[in-house]
Amino acid sequence: MQPLKITAVLQDGRIAGVDPYFPLDSIMAAEWMRRNHPEAYYNASSHLLTNDMIIPDLPLERIGGGEDWYFACSFNTIPPISEYVMHWHKRFDDQLEQHIDFAGKRGKVDIKSGKNKAYRMPLVVQLFDRLEWFAVGDLEAVQDLVLGITHLGKKSSQGLGAVNYWTVEEWPEDWSFVRDGKLTRAIPIGHGFPVGVQVAKMALYGIRSPYWHTENQMVCMMPEVLQRD
Repeated sequence: MQPLKITAVLQDGRIAGVDPYFPLDSIMAAEWMRRNHPEAYYNASSHLLTNDMIIPDLPLERIGGGEDWYFACSFNTIPPISEYVMHWHKRFDDQLEQHIDFAGKRGKVDIKSGKNKAYRMPLVVQLFDRLEWFAVGDLEAVQDLVLGITHLGKKSSQGLGAVNYWTVEEWPEDWSFVRDGKLTRAIPIGHGFPVGVQVAKMALYGIRSPYWHTENQMVCMMPEVLQRD
């Protein structure tokens, strides 16, 4: 295990999502799940209802023990250049009506509710030239895992978040959770303030993948919101 700098250079810079953190350990965990547990990866919600949570065996150092351990991996440290709101739409294709069998009765497709409901949904898109993370891990294994990650953020099927290429390189310092006296990731308050950190905002946040799951969420010391100078 050694300090690393991991960079994702994007194809056109567009990533869908309101949170600029994009925890790399969570992104790597998804790729690990895709490779090792496809039955859970492609049906995550149903899998968690009837099965125990799978802990990904990532090539990263673990910090802490008990229930509040986390991977030595920072959140994204590059602020977005800008952001804007786009909309995605879903509607029933009228041309398909000719193929519907109403069993000889009069009928219509309900586009106000149910599976054919029409949507116009806002989507926040952030613009980046690249994303950078710092971690402690096995360089070759980390490189192998991230090379399988082709997109970041939401709506990848629509081309958002496309990664052009990844770089993984040795780094002289461990910035996986602190850099220049500032936090680079969420840290459980039970771990206390890291050396050099004087103040931090508190929030209920995940400490490892899946970050959205309540079992992985607790009160944490949070890094500052990323902003351009």
